[in-house]
Amino acid sequence: MKKASGWAFGWALIFLLAIVWPASGQEQKPDKPWLLTLDQINAIVNAVRAGKDLTPAVWPNGAKMAVALSFDFDAESGFLFREPAKARRSLADLEERRFGPRVGVDRILRLLDRLKLKATFFIPGWTVENHLAPSKRIRDAGHEIGAHGNVHEAVSVLDEAQERVVLAQQLAILKDHLGVVPAGYRSPSWDVNVWTPGLLKLHGFRYDSSLMGNDVPYALDTPHGSLTEIPVQWIMDDAPLFRHVYGSTNAIADPGRVLQMWSKEFAAMHKENGCFVLTCHPFISGRASRVALIEDLARFMRRQPGVWFATCDEVARWHEAAR
Repeated sequence: MKKASGWAFGWALIFLLAIVWPASGQEQKPDKPWLLTLDQINAIVNAVRAGKDLTPAVWPNGAKMAVALSFDFDAESGFLFREPAKARRSLADLEERRFGPRVGVDRILRLLDRLKLKATFFIPGWTVENHLAPSKRIRDAGHEIGAHGNVHEAVSVLDEAQERVVLAQQLAILKDHLGVVPAGYRSPSWDVNVWTPGLLKLHGFRYDSSLMGNDVPYALDTPHGSLTEIPVQWIMDDAPLFRHVYGSTNAIADPGRVLQMWSKEFAAMHKENGCFVLTCHPFISGRASRVALIEDLARFMRRQPGVWFATCDEVARWHEAAR
């Protein structure tokens, strides 16, 4: 099969997903969901179960907690998938997201270089193909690269076979263009189907970072073995705080207020021996005042005793060894 690339591949997949797959992959709902039997309820709840809580007594080098800085380098991909018709005409929306590859990525890379920290960048396959130069700069700076969909697909509209195809395509792009075989995966928009962890395990992933079932790493039991989960949470995502969305009730947050909120969350998790996973987007947090916010936060965290800064893969490896 010939490999698709660039816009031809991107638009073909977008319109297939937007027009054909949602209709064919719609979830079948019972007429009277309140009449589900106990066995049916248990089948839903037990489709994927959390395994062992992997909270360590001590983190590496006697640290009290772990901190992982992560960046979802989406560029235009999420907009192209969710609103393909609008994407054909709205230069304004496209340019908002192009700020990431054009400016935001390099500002963040300079920040990480100043701080002498390594981070994890989750990059969709489409972004790699269409913004290869900044993707290579991330790789060449020594940061971890994880998988993040192909065109930032919301996997809730995909059935298992379709998700398998999308997963294989993004892995091929990362390998062919960057020479990367990712250990980690983050689902676009933190959408995860009950079969997703098993697919990830089948494709050789060590960890996922999309779920919110704990604030320390834990194991997901799948039919194909255990998958480590590096959990996330909305309170530590920049998008709900800084995105301008027409009709939304949340105003754009003052960086000072966000610094206070994230610092308080860090301090509370420090007492709990937790794992602080920050999720930012170059087209959002690549803005100057927000890069300054991340720098202030990182320097605050560094002043606290016993903080281990790590990539998501380093956290997953440490916890696998602790099982």
